[in-house]
Amino acid sequence: MSILSVHRRRLALRPPQRQRGATLVIALLILVLIMIIGVTAVSTSDTQFKLAGNLQFEDSALNNAEAAIATGERWLGTSPNHTNPGFTAAVAATPHLLPRLVVRPVARDAAPLTMAWTDADSLSVGGTNQRYIIEQMSVNSKLAGASQVVGGRVNTACNQVNTYLVTARGVSARGATKLVQSYYSVLNCS
Repeated sequence: MSILSVHRRRLALRPPQRQRGATLVIALLILVLIMIIGVTAVSTSDTQFKLAGNLQFEDSALNNAEAAIATGERWLGTSPNHTNPGFTAAVAATPHLLPRLVVRPVARDAAPLTMAWTDADSLSVGGTNQRYIIEQMSVNSKLAGASQVVGGRVNTACNQVNTYLVTARGVSARGATKLVQSYYSVLNCS
């Protein structure tokens, strides 16, 4: 018998030593940490997905409001709409036109943030997602720096404008709401 075989026999006859299992505990702790990091990553990505969706709905509401503003400005730019009687007195047929210096009915007295935005106080464009109101701000205002006398001669060019405040509200499919305002001026040389 060789020395090596004797040594193996002694090891085999020895009772097994008690194992402590520290490696198993450390491996389980590392697995738990990796699982926690994975769950956190999934939760974070889900939150970011929802935020991106909300931004899309807000953008949709803003686009709807800007489309309503453009419609109101086109209407004002079409002659003779800027001289509509709804700008001098509250006319039931034109609830979206708000007269200057005229006491408005209660429905129109609310600010754009708190008004109802219904057919009684605004005009709908393409359904209920786009609505606007137009308020006349000034009549026959002289353009800044404009004069009818140019170089000692009388200029026949028009230098008077009516100004309007167009306020529009856009709503997205999920209910996000955006308000947009625009000042618009129309030459008024009558």
